[in-house]
Formats: sequence, structure tokens, C-alpha cells
Amino acid sequence: MRDLRLVLALLMIGIGVGTIFIALAFNTVGNGSSSFSVGLDTAAEEPEIPQGTALAQKCSQPGVVTCFGFDSPAALHYAWPAGTVCDEAFRGQKNEQFSRDREGRGNTLAVVQNGKCVFPEIDKTTFHSGSGALKLTIPSNSSADSGGYFSEVFKRSREGRPLGTYIGPESSWGKVLYFQFYQRFDSDFLDTDFRCLEGDCAGWKQASWYGNPPNGDRGSSLEVSFNNGRQRGVPQVDGRIGDYVQDIRGCFHNSGAAIDTGSDSESNVNYPEPPCVRYKANQWMEFTGRIEIRGENNQPASRVQLWVDGKLAVDYDQAKIDWAGSSGNGFGQFLLSPYHTKKDGSQVHPTGHTWYDDLIISTQPISMGDVVN
Repeated sequence: MRDLRLVLALLMIGIGVGTIFIALAFNTVGNGSSSFSVGLDTAAEEPEIPQGTALAQKCSQPGVVTCFGFDSPAALHYAWPAGTVCDEAFRGQKNEQFSRDREGRGNTLAVVQNGKCVFPEIDKTTFHSGSGALKLTIPSNSSADSGGYFSEVFKRSREGRPLGTYIGPESSWGKVLYFQFYQRFDSDFLDTDFRCLEGDCAGWKQASWYGNPPNGDRGSSLEVSFNNGRQRGVPQVDGRIGDYVQDIRGCFHNSGAAIDTGSDSESNVNYPEPPCVRYKANQWMEFTGRIEIRGENNQPASRVQLWVDGKLAVDYDQAKIDWAGSSGNGFGQFLLSPYHTKKDGSQVHPTGHTWYDDLIISTQPISMGDVVN
């Protein structure tokens, strides 16, 4: 009888510990719905953000999916073309090749330009906050993917596996994506009149938000990108959604500008500030966005908004987002890159640089500026 009571007591203790574990593992997410995490394999990994900063305060707000401070080189997991000079540049490191399922840890792509390995890196001397920022280099005589890129899923486990987190009509996280990041451009990059092949310059990109793994891919019908379209010198929505500049500000597509013959930066004078909000060299600029998936799949009904340094620059309510097609169920990945379609690799130009810092992905509005509201 004593042994039986002992067994029952141990069993009750075990049940109590298990109940506590379940309570600790139960996470409230997104718009108030919940997900269940079991053990370390699916427990969400949180990047280290310096305490006491505006970024740390913003990242503690309701609805935040993930944050990237870009303070440590350990956050970058490189992939590179094997059998090239990049093998020597990354000697002793694992080549974290990543495919569309994103099962590997790879998130940073190195490329070969002019016989040299070029790749994003953490810059400890130039940053918006914390102790580092993501720096990309645009060398002379470089092609479209001039400096490589950083791409990541919205959320990973502690062991590096994607958690399947996405924002879309059928997601527990809701169907409205909010994001914010800071970006800096040096004058050598911003002032360069880039030349393109076949006389068609689409302009360099800033950031893209695209479909969740395993089907999501950049350049698909499920993507929203922001870029310096036609090198006009103003942030705008990528042309796949529509030739929309900053109409909400009275900054319209200027049909009289030289935008259809090769280099387009000559048309910059046709997009003055005000009313336009232009890129500015050698200072940190804040980009805050909201993408709401609305209406039927791939119909001109979704809304894309972008604030630049707190000023509403883009408000486009006829965006087509293919959330029920073959490219994913919603937004689940992002990419940071100055990718420039058809960039002419024979052009000699100054080596340019751009930096990214303090990136936030959320399902709720994000405070602008360094004050958390």
C-alpha cells in the first residue's frame, strides 16, 4: 500500500511539472490567436537586441514577429558559389547553401564581381543603433546582383529551422504586415548615374517581402518591393505592382521625363522635394511600411503604404498580391539588396555602399522615430 501511494505521489508531481511546462510553452501570437511550441525544436529564437534602446522598446511591443539589430557577425550565415575565389574568402566556414525550403541556416549570399568575392558584412563603425549595421558594397564594373544580399524567413527555431510563420488571409498572424528598417546610402552610391543593358534601367531595389517557404521566391507574383524606380531618386513601389511613384503627395509619374532611354537619373530634376520625398546621402533614413492583403486573390485590391522619415510617401490601394497561387500563402520572407536589373557590368563607377539597421516585422503598427508611442 505504501509503495502504491509513493507511485501515485510521483505520478501527481510529474503531471504538475508537465502542466507548468505546457503553460510556459504556450505562446500568444499575432492578432490574439495562439500557437503551441514543444521543447527547443520549435521554441522561437529571439535575436539579441541591446537593452535600453529604442529598438528594444519597439521590439517589446504587441504583435512583433521578429527583429534584427545587425550587431553581430554571428547573425550572418553565408552561402557562396563553390569553386570560386569565395572559397578562400570563407576558408574554414561552412557553405550554408539555402534552397526554397529554407531548411538550412543560410541567409547571406556572397557573389563574385571582377574576380573578387563580394558579400554583405556587419560594419562596426557605421550604425543607427546598437553596435553594428549590415553593410553592402556596390563595386565598379559589377552586374545586377552587385553586392550579394541578405534574405531571411520571418521566424526560426532555436535550432535554425523555419517555423512556417507567414502573414496572409489564412494565417493566425493575420493578413496585415508592418515593417520598419533604417537605411543609409553614401554619396558614391546615391549620386551614381548607373547604366543598364538594352537601354532599360529599372532602378535599384531596397527591400522585398515575398512568399513563405517552401514555395516563396523573390521575383514571383507574391512579392512587394520598394526601389529607386527608373533612378528617379525617390522611394516607390516596384513596377510589377504598378507604375506608381508617390501620387499621394502629388509626386506623379512624369511622362515628359527621360525615363525610357537607358540611364534615367537625368530625370531626377523632374521629381523635386517637395512634393516628393527623395533619398538623401550620408544620413540614416527610416522606412516604415504597411501591406494589407485585401479582396480576392491577385486582384487589384490590396493596399501598400510606405512612410519615409515619418512622411507618408506611398499609399497604393490597387496592388495585386497572389496569395493563393504557387508562390506561397502570404508573406513569410524578406530580402535586403541593392539589386539592379540589367545593370551594365562594363560601366566604371565609384564603389558605393549602403547600410541597413534595426529591422522590425510586426502585425501591429510600429512607432516611427526613436520615441515609442
